[in-house]
Amino acid sequence: MDIFTVPDPSDSGMGYAYIIMIFVFLAASFTVYKLKKSAQKNKKQEVPKIYEMYESEDKKQ
Repeated sequence: MDIFTVPDPSDSGMGYAYIIMIFVFLAASFTVYKLKKSAQKNKKQEVPKIYEMYESEDKKQ
């Protein structure tokens, strides 16, 4: 069975091919869900705290 073609309905092993395709699509959707969730979590953590190491010139005067 070729990965990029739909199984031939006249093939005797067609049911197994569709079952395998379902598992592949489920795994792909789970992976995409986890990657999106991870990207959102990283996006929230990207904002670093800003520390001023020296006083600004305005505060000294």
